Amino acid sequence: MRHILFLLFVGMSSLAFAQQYTGMSGLIHVPTADMNDMGEARIGGHFLNKEFVPNEAFAFRGSKYHTNTHYLSITPFSWIELAYTCTLMKGYKNNEDLDDYGYYHKDRYFSIKVQPIREHEGKWWPSIAIGSNDPVTTSNKKDRTDLPEKNRNQIFANFYIAATKHFSLQNQVVGIHLAYRKWKRNYNSKWNGPVGGITFQPSFQKNLRLIAEYTGNEVNVGFDWKLWKHLLLQSSLQDGRYFTGGICFCMNLL
Repeated sequence: MRHILFLLFVGMSSLAFAQQYTGMSGLIHVPTADMNDMGEARIGGHFLNKEFVPNEAFAFRGSKYHTNTHYLSITPFSWIELAYTCTLMKGYKNNEDLDDYGYYHKDRYFSIKVQPIREHEGKWWPSIAIGSNDPVTTSNKKDRTDLPEKNRNQIFANFYIAATKHFSLQNQVVGIHLAYRKWKRNYNSKWNGPVGGITFQPSFQKNLRLIAEYTGNEVNVGFDWKLWKHLLLQSSLQDGRYFTGGICFCMNLL
């Protein structure tokens, strides 16, 4: 509880929507039906606590490890978002020297989100979006039946449908976000099914968004804070205990 109060205090002493470890809009780990502004491009990086990533894919020499992502994303039209994400992975530089190991490998994937229904102020219906992280692969490993699942690619592959509705309460904005998500790999199955969260934007700081979400396995809390129109920060505690956070530069190209 002490860590949560500290996190909220830092956020309050600081309008962006970011599932920032992928570069896409969303909450922390959970996707939403929100979209970035049309023409917005983002480039950034994110620290991922070892508790945030899949167990089997991010275990090396008998233990899990922290990692980082970096990404580039763009919203070319108001109804579609695209992102390219790289996640660092530990491994040997070559199989001949087992003492030379480190973050020599990367998992790379594309993400896409499409919003066929947009929320309008004063209307009852929510935004609806469908999307996926790492929906396709070009690696020949997908045809290798002799490989265990943990050695295959598409580590972060998942598909989802999401709904989002915002409510204005005395010039403060509350967001309700629900989604249903299906992950491809069995080791991510703890995050399958209904997920969602609540966001709160206070009237005195519209660029600050406090977040609480349920991932299907744990509850995360955190905040987004957009500074000087271009710098987006995100800080969170996974399961209320494990820090994950990042920073990105935002620019509208239109």
